[in-house]
Amino acid sequence: MNVMDNSPIDVPHVGRLVKERYALGQLVDSCLYVLPSNTTIANEGKKVFDELMCSMGENQLLNRYGYEVQEKMPSLDNHYTLSKAIEEEMCQFVMPLNTPTETEKQYLLLHTEADKLYSDIAMMLYTSERISKRSFNELLRLYALDTPEDFCGNVKDVIKSEKFWKNYLVSIASNIFHPTFGMAARLPKIKEVLKIDGVITYQKKNEMMDRMIENIYKVRRNRDEEANAELDYVLNSLDVETLKALALKMSKRQLETFYKTANPKLLAKDSAMTLEIKYVGKIDPASRADGRYRLLLHKGYDQIQVHFGLRDAFILYLIYIIDKHERASVDTLQIENYKAAFVRLFEATYGEDDAKGRFDRMVRHYDEKGNPQQAQIKHCYSDIRTAISDGCEKLREQPSPFFISDPQSHLYVMREKIIIPQVLIDLMKG
Repeated sequence: MNVMDNSPIDVPHVGRLVKERYALGQLVDSCLYVLPSNTTIANEGKKVFDELMCSMGENQLLNRYGYEVQEKMPSLDNHYTLSKAIEEEMCQFVMPLNTPTETEKQYLLLHTEADKLYSDIAMMLYTSERISKRSFNELLRLYALDTPEDFCGNVKDVIKSEKFWKNYLVSIASNIFHPTFGMAARLPKIKEVLKIDGVITYQKKNEMMDRMIENIYKVRRNRDEEANAELDYVLNSLDVETLKALALKMSKRQLETFYKTANPKLLAKDSAMTLEIKYVGKIDPASRADGRYRLLLHKGYDQIQVHFGLRDAFILYLIYIIDKHERASVDTLQIENYKAAFVRLFEATYGEDDAKGRFDRMVRHYDEKGNPQQAQIKHCYSDIRTAISDGCEKLREQPSPFFISDPQSHLYVMREKIIIPQVLIDLMKG
């Protein structure tokens, strides 16, 4: 493990940090994935994760974290560096990091033991928050340099609030490391440039904030070192609530500019890939989810078939595709209202196989005894993400516009890039 307060920002405190040119579409940012391994590690890791989330306070974290156990290894055909690192580290855990200003995708890998789970997972979360906070601070820096008056106007009320200063005074009086802490690695260098010994006091920080717009112009004009250090200090000392408040104040244009590579709507507009639902007339006995209708992805002269793992997932995806194709404006679907359409599409694709019972089980949240259970639909969304991402990886396409991650989402793919038989559209409408 590395020393927390002196290591560079791109050196993890536990595990190994790997960078890839392309994102691995099957995995979403800030989710702690357990690779296929023994059940003990997976179960104990979940207990530790839940305990840490409870103790840290999720609203105090910059990222929204998840925990997911993988039944099979993700497709790593186009990710040689990541694949090799996973093999070398014999890692059980992988977490994609949320770094919107980075051109390369970063993954944090971990191999651990049962007796080290608590400290190691805590350090993974610490590292994730620290790296994400640095990336987000860079986003704010770009925002400030792009439109200084706009930035300073938005920052003024947030950064000079009584609550902000109370948080700051508490932070300089405390020696406790919170996982969102991100200043230690660069603070000595900043203080060296500013020729400050000891604590940066309230008065000094207030003076820096009063000089903020002046410093932004100095950095823009000639990369003034002292002005740059002061701007760095102010941005890096922001607490998570302040960062989120500033993000909400950024204009749509600014957000789209800085988050373009992570915005599925913009990626969909730029994509050259077409989705086609094609009738093939027979069910593949070797793959029960490959029915009479299949999903094909086209890009230029390349074409591949997407193989789903679950029949229910393919029919659920059909519903979303048809809805996207037929409506000029789409919104969150209440899937519980699509039972009749699900049954018709399922029977057309796979024949009679208790389609009504499948739908009921897919959306059911309780078992026969009234005990809450994880709805099957969650597994369907996971299967959709995995299947679509695997296909997109092979065509070197960013997958996020083409899958649904949860019941609140919808597809971003453009209507004109969907090809679907009219018979399925008619079945959907009833």
